[in-house]
Amino acid sequence: MRSTSTILAVTTLVGSLASGGLCAGPVAGELTEFRSASGLVERCIRIADFPGAHYSKNDRHVEARYCGLDFAKLALCPKLWSTSPGTVLYEIAGDDFAAFERQNCADRRQARQVASGHPANFKISVNARDTSATYAPASWVYYHLSRYFRTNVHVPVAVYRSMDAQAHHARVVKPALAIVADRHGLGMLRAGWHFLDGVETGQLTGAAADSALTDGGRQVFGVLLDNKGDRYGADFNGTRESGWGDGQNHDFQQTAPFLALRSERPGTEAAEWAIREARKNPRMAQELPADTPVEQVVFWMQDILEITLLDFILGQQDRIGNIDYRWRWYWVEDGKLESKAAHGKDLPEDIAGFRPLRLRQSAINDNDAGVRAGYVDFAAKTRMLEGLRHYHPGLYQRLGRLSADFAAKGPAYAWLMASAGLSGKEADTIA
Repeated sequence: MRSTSTILAVTTLVGSLASGGLCAGPVAGELTEFRSASGLVERCIRIADFPGAHYSKNDRHVEARYCGLDFAKLALCPKLWSTSPGTVLYEIAGDDFAAFERQNCADRRQARQVASGHPANFKISVNARDTSATYAPASWVYYHLSRYFRTNVHVPVAVYRSMDAQAHHARVVKPALAIVADRHGLGMLRAGWHFLDGVETGQLTGAAADSALTDGGRQVFGVLLDNKGDRYGADFNGTRESGWGDGQNHDFQQTAPFLALRSERPGTEAAEWAIREARKNPRMAQELPADTPVEQVVFWMQDILEITLLDFILGQQDRIGNIDYRWRWYWVEDGKLESKAAHGKDLPEDIAGFRPLRLRQSAINDNDAGVRAGYVDFAAKTRMLEGLRHYHPGLYQRLGRLSADFAAKGPAYAWLMASAGLSGKEADTIA
Protein backbone atom coordinates (compact mmCIF):
# COMPACT_ATOMS: atom_id res chain seq x y z
CA MET A 1 0.00 0.00 0.00
CA ARG A 2 1.33 3.43 -0.93
CA SER A 3 0.39 6.98 -0.11
CA THR A 4 1.99 10.25 -1.21
CA SER A 5 2.10 13.73 0.29
CA THR A 6 4.21 16.82 -0.31
CA ILE A 7 5.49 18.40 2.90
CA LEU A 8 8.68 20.05 4.03
CA ALA A 9 9.70 18.11 7.11
CA VAL A 10 8.66 14.55 6.53
CA THR A 11 10.73 12.46 8.88
CA THR A 12 13.52 12.82 11.38
CA LEU A 13 16.39 10.37 11.09
CA VAL A 14 16.81 8.58 14.38
CA GLY A 15 20.36 8.49 15.73
CA SER A 16 23.42 10.17 14.33
CA LEU A 17 24.13 10.63 10.63
CA ALA A 18 27.60 11.91 11.38
CA SER A 19 30.52 10.70 13.42
CA GLY A 20 31.06 12.44 16.72
CA GLY A 21 27.43 12.06 17.85
CA LEU A 22 26.14 15.18 16.13
CA CYS A 23 22.45 14.83 15.35
CA ALA A 24 21.29 15.54 11.83
CA GLY A 25 18.22 17.50 10.83
CA PRO A 26 15.21 16.16 8.93
CA VAL A 27 15.31 14.94 5.36
CA ALA A 28 12.79 17.10 3.53
CA GLY A 29 10.91 16.72 0.29
CA GLU A 30 8.02 14.86 -1.31
CA LEU A 31 7.08 11.83 0.75
CA THR A 32 5.70 8.50 -0.42
CA GLU A 33 4.75 5.92 2.21
CA PHE A 34 4.54 2.13 2.01
CA ARG A 35 3.26 -0.35 4.58
CA SER A 36 5.48 -3.36 5.30
CA ALA A 37 4.06 -6.81 6.08
CA SER A 38 4.65 -6.17 9.79
CA GLY A 39 2.81 -2.84 9.65
CA LEU A 40 5.78 -0.44 9.62
CA VAL A 41 5.51 2.71 7.50
CA GLU A 42 8.44 2.71 5.06
CA ARG A 43 9.32 6.03 3.44
CA CYS A 44 10.66 7.22 0.11
CA ILE A 45 11.58 10.91 -0.13
CA ARG A 46 12.27 12.93 -3.27
CA ILE A 47 14.55 15.40 -1.50
CA ALA A 48 13.73 19.09 -1.97
CA ASP A 49 15.52 20.92 -4.78
CA PHE A 50 18.92 22.45 -4.15
CA PRO A 51 18.64 26.27 -4.52
CA GLY A 52 19.58 27.35 -8.04
CA ALA A 53 19.79 23.79 -9.39
CA HIS A 54 18.42 22.71 -12.77
CA TYR A 55 16.65 19.34 -13.06
CA SER A 56 15.78 17.65 -16.34
CA LYS A 57 12.50 15.97 -17.21
CA ASN A 58 14.35 12.67 -16.99
CA ASP A 59 15.54 13.50 -13.45
CA ARG A 60 11.94 14.08 -12.40
CA HIS A 61 10.80 10.91 -14.12
CA VAL A 62 13.46 8.80 -12.40
CA GLU A 63 12.75 10.33 -8.99
CA ALA A 64 9.06 9.53 -9.39
CA ARG A 65 9.81 6.01 -10.62
CA TYR A 66 12.05 5.29 -7.62
CA CYS A 67 9.42 6.50 -5.17
CA GLY A 68 6.88 4.27 -6.87
CA LEU A 69 8.86 1.14 -5.99
CA ASP A 70 7.28 -0.97 -3.26
CA PHE A 71 9.78 -3.50 -1.88
CA ALA A 72 6.89 -5.86 -1.12
CA LYS A 73 6.15 -6.04 -4.86
CA LEU A 74 9.74 -6.62 -6.03
CA ALA A 75 12.31 -9.39 -5.88
CA LEU A 76 15.31 -8.38 -3.74
CA CYS A 77 18.79 -9.84 -4.20
CA PRO A 78 22.02 -9.07 -2.33
CA LYS A 79 24.76 -7.32 -4.29
CA LEU A 80 27.58 -9.86 -4.47
CA TRP A 81 30.31 -7.92 -6.28
CA SER A 82 32.74 -5.12 -5.43
CA THR A 83 33.46 -4.29 -1.79
CA SER A 84 30.23 -2.91 -0.32
CA PRO A 85 26.85 -4.56 0.29
CA GLY A 86 23.68 -3.42 -1.40
CA THR A 87 20.27 -4.64 -2.47
CA VAL A 88 19.44 -5.14 -6.14
CA LEU A 89 15.78 -4.63 -7.01
CA TYR A 90 14.20 -6.78 -9.72
CA GLU A 91 10.81 -6.62 -11.39
CA ILE A 92 9.55 -10.11 -12.23
CA ALA A 93 6.59 -11.76 -13.85
CA GLY A 94 4.17 -12.98 -11.22
CA ASP A 95 4.39 -12.44 -7.48
CA ASP A 96 6.40 -15.42 -6.19
CA PHE A 97 9.26 -13.22 -5.03
CA ALA A 98 10.55 -15.75 -2.50
CA ALA A 99 10.98 -18.40 -5.20
CA PHE A 100 12.82 -15.98 -7.48
CA GLU A 101 15.17 -14.93 -4.69
CA ARG A 102 15.82 -18.52 -3.63
CA GLN A 103 16.50 -19.74 -7.17
CA ASN A 104 18.34 -16.80 -8.76
CA CYS A 105 20.00 -14.42 -6.30
CA ALA A 106 23.24 -16.39 -5.99
CA ASP A 107 23.96 -15.78 -9.69
CA ARG A 108 23.76 -12.15 -10.80
CA ARG A 109 23.73 -12.98 -14.52
CA GLN A 110 20.96 -15.51 -14.07
CA ALA A 111 18.91 -13.06 -12.00
CA ARG A 112 19.19 -10.41 -14.69
CA GLN A 113 18.21 -12.86 -17.42
CA VAL A 114 15.16 -14.14 -15.56
CA ALA A 115 13.92 -10.76 -14.30
CA SER A 116 11.84 -8.48 -16.51
CA GLY A 117 13.52 -5.33 -15.17
CA HIS A 118 16.18 -3.97 -12.79
CA PRO A 119 14.88 -0.58 -11.67
CA ALA A 120 17.32 0.41 -8.90
CA ASN A 121 19.78 -0.46 -6.14
CA PHE A 122 19.24 0.17 -2.43
CA LYS A 123 22.40 1.04 -0.47
CA ILE A 124 22.71 1.52 3.29
CA SER A 125 25.55 3.28 5.13
CA VAL A 126 28.25 0.80 6.19
CA ASN A 127 31.23 2.06 8.20
CA ALA A 128 33.04 -0.45 10.37
CA ARG A 129 36.75 -1.04 10.85
CA ASP A 130 36.96 -3.95 8.39
CA THR A 131 34.35 -2.86 5.83
CA SER A 132 34.39 -0.66 2.77
CA ALA A 133 33.27 2.92 3.46
CA THR A 134 29.78 3.88 2.30
CA TYR A 135 27.59 6.77 3.44
CA ALA A 136 24.16 6.94 1.83
CA PRO A 137 23.53 10.71 2.29
CA ALA A 138 26.60 11.47 0.16
CA SER A 139 24.85 10.00 -2.89
CA TRP A 140 21.88 12.34 -2.71
CA VAL A 141 24.07 15.37 -1.96
CA TYR A 142 26.18 14.56 -5.05
CA TYR A 143 23.03 14.30 -7.15
CA HIS A 144 21.60 17.65 -6.13
CA LEU A 145 24.90 19.56 -6.13
CA SER A 146 25.70 18.25 -9.63
CA ARG A 147 22.41 19.72 -10.86
CA TYR A 148 23.42 23.06 -9.37
CA PHE A 149 26.74 22.95 -11.25
CA ARG A 150 24.93 21.67 -14.38
CA THR A 151 27.57 19.06 -14.98
CA ASN A 152 28.21 17.27 -18.24
CA VAL A 153 29.40 14.38 -16.10
CA HIS A 154 26.56 11.99 -15.36
CA VAL A 155 25.69 11.78 -11.66
CA PRO A 156 22.82 9.36 -10.92
CA VAL A 157 19.48 10.45 -9.50
CA ALA A 158 19.19 9.51 -5.84
CA VAL A 159 16.30 9.46 -3.36
CA TYR A 160 15.98 8.57 0.32
CA ARG A 161 14.37 5.22 1.18
CA SER A 162 13.73 3.31 4.39
CA MET A 163 12.84 -0.38 4.83
CA ASP A 164 11.60 -2.66 7.55
CA ALA A 165 14.83 -3.97 9.11
CA GLN A 166 13.45 -7.42 9.85
CA ALA A 167 12.21 -7.82 6.29
CA HIS A 168 15.56 -6.66 4.87
CA HIS A 169 17.40 -9.07 7.14
CA ALA A 170 15.25 -12.06 6.21
CA ARG A 171 15.09 -11.41 2.46
CA VAL A 172 18.56 -10.00 1.78
CA VAL A 173 21.11 -10.16 4.60
CA LYS A 174 20.69 -13.79 5.69
CA PRO A 175 20.82 -15.10 2.09
CA ALA A 176 23.87 -12.90 1.40
CA LEU A 177 25.76 -14.34 4.38
CA ALA A 178 25.06 -17.87 3.19
CA ILE A 179 26.15 -17.10 -0.38
CA VAL A 180 29.42 -15.30 0.46
CA ALA A 181 30.47 -17.73 3.21
CA ASP A 182 32.34 -20.01 0.80
CA ARG A 183 33.51 -17.42 -1.71
CA HIS A 184 37.11 -16.27 -1.56
CA GLY A 185 38.47 -12.77 -2.17
CA LEU A 186 35.43 -10.99 -0.78
CA GLY A 187 36.81 -9.87 2.58
CA MET A 188 35.33 -6.37 2.81
CA LEU A 189 32.07 -7.40 1.15
CA ARG A 190 31.65 -10.28 3.60
CA ALA A 191 32.46 -7.93 6.49
CA GLY A 192 29.83 -5.50 5.21
CA TRP A 193 27.12 -8.16 5.24
CA HIS A 194 28.17 -9.20 8.76
CA PHE A 195 27.93 -5.55 9.81
CA LEU A 196 24.36 -5.28 8.50
CA ASP A 197 23.52 -8.56 10.20
CA GLY A 198 24.70 -7.12 13.52
CA VAL A 199 22.87 -3.83 12.98
CA GLU A 200 19.55 -5.38 12.00
CA THR A 201 19.58 -7.94 14.81
CA GLY A 202 20.55 -5.36 17.43
CA GLN A 203 23.91 -6.95 18.23
CA LEU A 204 25.82 -3.87 17.00
CA THR A 205 25.23 -0.42 18.47
CA GLY A 206 26.95 2.95 18.41
CA ALA A 207 27.35 5.71 15.83
CA ALA A 208 28.13 3.41 12.88
CA ALA A 209 24.99 1.36 13.54
CA ASP A 210 22.89 4.47 14.16
CA SER A 211 23.87 5.85 10.74
CA ALA A 212 22.01 2.91 9.17
CA LEU A 213 18.88 2.95 11.36
CA THR A 214 15.72 5.02 11.66
CA ASP A 215 12.24 4.67 13.19
CA GLY A 216 13.60 3.76 16.62
CA GLY A 217 15.84 1.10 15.11
CA ARG A 218 12.96 -0.74 13.45
CA GLN A 219 14.00 0.28 9.92
CA VAL A 220 17.19 0.67 7.94
CA PHE A 221 17.52 3.64 5.60
CA GLY A 222 19.65 4.43 2.62
CA VAL A 223 19.58 5.61 -0.96
CA LEU A 224 17.83 4.36 -4.08
CA LEU A 225 19.78 4.86 -7.29
CA ASP A 226 21.05 3.06 -10.37
CA ASN A 227 24.59 3.10 -11.70
CA LYS A 228 24.78 1.96 -15.28
CA GLY A 229 27.99 2.50 -17.21
CA ASP A 230 31.22 0.92 -18.40
CA ARG A 231 34.41 1.36 -16.40
CA TYR A 232 37.19 3.53 -17.84
CA GLY A 233 40.68 2.12 -18.02
CA ALA A 234 43.95 3.95 -17.52
CA ASP A 235 43.04 6.50 -20.20
CA PHE A 236 40.83 8.34 -17.70
CA ASN A 237 41.12 6.60 -14.31
CA GLY A 238 44.92 6.70 -14.48
CA THR A 239 47.39 3.83 -14.37
CA ARG A 240 47.01 3.30 -10.59
CA GLU A 241 50.54 1.92 -10.65
CA SER A 242 51.53 3.81 -7.50
CA GLY A 243 49.08 1.98 -5.23
CA TRP A 244 45.97 2.95 -3.29
CA GLY A 245 45.67 6.33 -1.57
CA ASP A 246 47.88 9.26 -2.48
CA GLY A 247 49.68 7.26 -5.17
CA GLN A 248 46.78 6.49 -7.46
CA ASN A 249 45.40 10.00 -6.99
CA HIS A 250 48.70 11.41 -8.25
CA ASP A 251 48.61 8.91 -11.15
CA PHE A 252 45.14 10.27 -12.00
CA GLN A 253 46.74 13.69 -12.48
CA GLN A 254 49.01 12.28 -15.19
CA THR A 255 46.13 11.48 -17.55
CA ALA A 256 45.84 13.46 -20.79
CA PRO A 257 42.91 15.69 -19.71
CA PHE A 258 44.55 16.55 -16.39
CA LEU A 259 47.85 17.40 -18.09
CA ALA A 260 45.96 19.54 -20.61
CA LEU A 261 44.21 21.49 -17.84
CA ARG A 262 47.58 22.45 -16.40
CA SER A 263 49.14 23.37 -19.74
CA GLU A 264 49.61 27.02 -20.71
CA ARG A 265 48.79 26.14 -24.32
CA PRO A 266 45.39 27.06 -25.81
CA GLY A 267 42.65 24.46 -25.35
CA THR A 268 42.97 22.20 -28.41
CA GLU A 269 46.75 22.58 -28.53
CA ALA A 270 46.89 21.62 -24.86
CA ALA A 271 44.82 18.51 -25.60
CA GLU A 272 47.04 17.46 -28.51
CA TRP A 273 50.20 17.97 -26.44
CA ALA A 274 48.72 16.13 -23.46
CA ILE A 275 47.94 13.02 -25.51
CA ARG A 276 51.60 12.80 -26.56
CA GLU A 277 52.83 13.54 -23.05
CA ALA A 278 50.57 10.99 -21.33
CA ARG A 279 51.56 8.29 -23.80
CA LYS A 280 55.18 8.49 -22.64
CA ASN A 281 54.05 6.15 -19.86
CA PRO A 282 54.01 2.62 -21.38
CA ARG A 283 50.92 1.56 -19.43
CA MET A 284 49.04 4.64 -20.54
CA ALA A 285 50.12 4.17 -24.15
CA GLN A 286 48.41 0.76 -24.17
CA GLU A 287 45.00 2.29 -23.45
CA LEU A 288 45.28 5.81 -24.89
CA PRO A 289 45.75 5.48 -28.68
CA ALA A 290 47.86 8.06 -30.47
CA ASP A 291 44.84 8.87 -32.65
CA THR A 292 42.54 9.61 -29.69
CA PRO A 293 40.22 12.41 -30.89
CA VAL A 294 41.26 15.81 -29.61
CA GLU A 295 37.56 16.58 -29.10
CA GLN A 296 37.34 13.67 -26.64
CA VAL A 297 40.19 15.02 -24.54
CA VAL A 298 38.64 18.51 -24.54
CA PHE A 299 35.37 16.99 -23.24
CA TRP A 300 37.37 15.06 -20.68
CA MET A 301 38.97 18.30 -19.51
CA GLN A 302 35.52 19.58 -18.57
CA ASP A 303 34.74 16.25 -16.90
CA ILE A 304 37.90 16.46 -14.79
CA LEU A 305 36.96 19.97 -13.66
CA GLU A 306 33.51 18.82 -12.55
CA ILE A 307 34.61 15.57 -10.89
CA THR A 308 37.48 17.07 -8.93
CA LEU A 309 35.40 20.07 -7.84
CA LEU A 310 32.56 17.90 -6.54
CA ASP A 311 35.00 15.51 -4.86
CA PHE A 312 36.94 18.37 -3.26
CA ILE A 313 33.80 19.99 -1.84
CA LEU A 314 32.22 16.75 -0.66
CA GLY A 315 35.38 15.04 0.65
CA GLN A 316 35.36 11.96 -1.59
CA GLN A 317 37.69 9.16 -0.48
CA ASP A 318 37.18 6.53 -3.17
CA ARG A 319 37.04 8.03 -6.66
CA ILE A 320 40.03 6.65 -8.57
CA GLY A 321 39.12 3.50 -10.46
CA ASN A 322 35.42 4.29 -10.00
CA ILE A 323 34.83 6.52 -13.03
CA ASP A 324 32.60 5.12 -15.77
CA TYR A 325 31.41 6.27 -19.18
CA ARG A 326 28.51 6.12 -21.60
CA TRP A 327 28.67 6.66 -25.36
CA ARG A 328 26.80 9.71 -26.68
CA TRP A 329 26.43 11.62 -29.94
CA TYR A 330 27.32 15.32 -29.76
CA TRP A 331 26.54 17.98 -32.35
CA VAL A 332 25.90 21.72 -32.69
CA GLU A 333 22.41 22.82 -33.74
CA ASP A 334 21.37 26.47 -33.98
CA GLY A 335 24.53 27.43 -32.11
CA LYS A 336 23.75 25.11 -29.20
CA LEU A 337 25.52 21.91 -28.18
CA GLU A 338 23.13 18.95 -28.31
CA SER A 339 23.57 15.30 -27.43
CA LYS A 340 21.78 11.98 -27.17
CA ALA A 341 22.62 8.44 -26.19
CA ALA A 342 24.57 6.44 -28.76
CA HIS A 343 23.23 2.92 -29.21
CA GLY A 344 25.98 1.39 -31.30
CA LYS A 345 28.30 3.05 -33.81
CA ASP A 346 25.81 3.61 -36.65
CA LEU A 347 25.09 7.30 -37.24
CA PRO A 348 21.39 8.09 -36.62
CA GLU A 349 19.70 9.45 -39.74
CA ASP A 350 17.90 12.25 -37.90
CA ILE A 351 21.16 13.96 -36.88
CA ALA A 352 23.45 12.89 -39.74
CA GLY A 353 23.27 16.34 -41.32
CA PHE A 354 24.86 17.91 -38.23
CA ARG A 355 27.98 15.71 -38.54
CA PRO A 356 27.88 14.55 -34.90
CA LEU A 357 30.78 13.07 -32.98
CA ARG A 358 30.49 9.86 -30.96
CA LEU A 359 32.26 10.54 -27.66
CA ARG A 360 32.35 9.09 -24.18
CA GLN A 361 30.43 10.94 -21.47
CA SER A 362 31.97 10.36 -18.07
CA ALA A 363 29.84 9.09 -15.19
CA ILE A 364 30.52 9.04 -11.46
CA ASN A 365 28.12 6.44 -10.17
CA ASP A 366 29.88 5.53 -6.92
CA ASN A 367 29.47 8.62 -4.71
CA ASP A 368 28.95 7.14 -1.27
CA ALA A 369 32.41 7.62 0.27
CA GLY A 370 32.09 11.35 0.86
CA VAL A 371 30.53 13.95 3.21
CA ARG A 372 31.05 11.89 6.37
CA ALA A 373 33.70 13.05 8.84
CA GLY A 374 36.67 10.69 8.92
CA TYR A 375 36.94 10.09 5.18
CA VAL A 376 40.10 11.28 3.42
CA ASP A 377 39.48 14.06 0.89
CA PHE A 378 42.05 12.97 -1.70
CA ALA A 379 41.18 15.77 -4.14
CA ALA A 380 42.23 18.22 -1.42
CA LYS A 381 45.11 16.16 -0.05
CA THR A 382 46.76 15.69 -3.46
CA ARG A 383 46.04 19.29 -4.56
CA MET A 384 43.94 18.46 -7.60
CA LEU A 385 42.46 21.95 -7.90
CA GLU A 386 45.85 23.68 -7.99
CA GLY A 387 47.77 24.76 -11.10
CA LEU A 388 44.78 24.64 -13.45
CA ARG A 389 45.15 26.91 -16.50
CA HIS A 390 41.73 26.28 -18.05
CA TYR A 391 38.31 26.58 -16.42
CA HIS A 392 34.79 26.66 -17.79
CA PRO A 393 33.45 30.17 -17.03
CA GLY A 394 29.90 29.06 -16.19
CA LEU A 395 31.19 26.46 -13.75
CA TYR A 396 33.51 29.01 -12.15
CA GLN A 397 30.71 31.58 -11.79
CA ARG A 398 28.39 29.04 -10.14
CA LEU A 399 31.22 28.07 -7.79
CA GLY A 400 31.62 31.72 -6.82
CA ARG A 401 27.92 32.12 -6.08
CA LEU A 402 27.91 28.93 -4.02
CA SER A 403 30.94 30.07 -2.06
CA ALA A 404 29.24 33.37 -1.25
CA ASP A 405 26.07 31.57 -0.13
CA PHE A 406 27.98 29.18 2.12
CA ALA A 407 29.96 32.05 3.64
CA ALA A 408 26.73 33.90 4.41
CA LYS A 409 24.95 30.69 5.54
CA GLY A 410 22.31 31.35 2.92
CA PRO A 411 19.68 29.08 1.31
CA ALA A 412 22.20 26.60 -0.17
CA TYR A 413 23.93 26.19 3.18
CA ALA A 414 20.58 25.77 4.92
CA TRP A 415 19.57 23.06 2.40
CA LEU A 416 22.42 20.83 3.59
CA MET A 417 20.79 20.41 6.99
CA ALA A 418 17.14 21.32 6.44
CA SER A 419 16.66 19.16 3.32
CA ALA A 420 19.62 16.77 2.94
CA GLY A 421 19.62 15.78 6.61
CA LEU A 422 23.31 16.50 7.26
CA SER A 423 24.71 17.47 10.64
CA GLY A 424 25.97 20.98 11.37
CA LYS A 425 29.53 19.65 11.41
CA GLU A 426 29.10 18.09 7.96
CA ALA A 427 27.56 21.26 6.56
CA ASP A 428 30.39 23.39 7.95
CA THR A 429 33.03 21.06 6.53
CA ILE A 430 31.44 21.32 3.08
CA ALA A 431 31.13 25.11 3.37
